[in-house]
Amino acid sequence: MSKPLKVGAVSKDMDRLKGNEARDLGVQDFFTQRDKTRRKTAGLVEDSAQVLGEEIDVKQELYDKSLEVSELPSYVAPMFSGIFLTARRNKLTENGLYLPTASYGKGSDTDMDVDFSSKQIVLACGEHASQVKPGYEVVINMDNFKKKLESSMAQKLSKDFEFVLPIEIIDGKEYLYISERDVKYISDTRVSVS
Repeated sequence: MSKPLKVGAVSKDMDRLKGNEARDLGVQDFFTQRDKTRRKTAGLVEDSAQVLGEEIDVKQELYDKSLEVSELPSYVAPMFSGIFLTARRNKLTENGLYLPTASYGKGSDTDMDVDFSSKQIVLACGEHASQVKPGYEVVINMDNFKKKLESSMAQKLSKDFEFVLPIEIIDGKEYLYISERDVKYISDTRVSVS
């Protein structure tokens, strides 16, 4: 037969400490649950609105900065059929109103994913770029820059993708550096194509 173990002072202290800890966690959990119940979704909605507001502000600032770029520094020249373009971003707001076209593009694409406009201005052309010239407005073939996301099984199954554009930052300003093959068409009304 087994003898009953002697309960020592240390065991009693451990039991008392564990009881105090459980009580403290219970009290803390009670207040956390009470606060969540009283708050309902108010805090979550406010947080989301704040995050979206900050995102809109940042993207609007980036849009404004992208319009300031009008020329490439004189010491930079594209190679072969390379083309430097402005890196103009999509407009998100107009007169303080959020544009619905800024968040919903064609099909399943969203312009929030495609921060950059498909229409850009040519700043410089390489020696072998024969059909476009500086100053032309061109439309980029954005499909050339789609990258399928495959880091998780969910992304593989849902066929998620992102756009990865060749952005070059020179003197703190953003430029797109593409090949002439990435140009879909010239959309400049000042150019007569013959």
